[in-house]
Amino acid sequence: MKKTILGITAAALAFAAGCGSATTEQAKAKVKGTVTVDGKPLTTGKVVFDARNGQPPADLDVLDGKFEGYAPAGQCKVQLTAYKQMTMKEKLAREGKKAMDGPGYDQPMQVNMLPERYNAKSDISREVSADRPNDFTFDLKSK
Repeated sequence: MKKTILGITAAALAFAAGCGSATTEQAKAKVKGTVTVDGKPLTTGKVVFDARNGQPPADLDVLDGKFEGYAPAGQCKVQLTAYKQMTMKEKLAREGKKAMDGPGYDQPMQVNMLPERYNAKSDISREVSADRPNDFTFDLKSK
């Protein structure tokens, strides 16, 4: 009898814990939109919606200027990136700086082609609503 009561109590606690975790999960909402750079669709990249509330951010792929997926509902910080593989020599030349020689300057690396104001230093935010359409447009400038 004692074992049965302990088993029922353990089962009830496990059930209650499972229910509790389901209700504490944050709401997500469908988002979609477009990303252009200097008026042209961004070929490939990422859009990140971060509610900054402990919930994992949504990391959505951009393909031919379009993105779609689910993001945390509420006010979200937005970061946009577009990485391209190039060498340090190519990166310096792109920035108008003198190319250097030496070990490592010919090694391929990932370079974000978008200015920091759209990613690392972004102050872009959008309100993601759980009860209305979320269609966002991001018109970026490369300079």
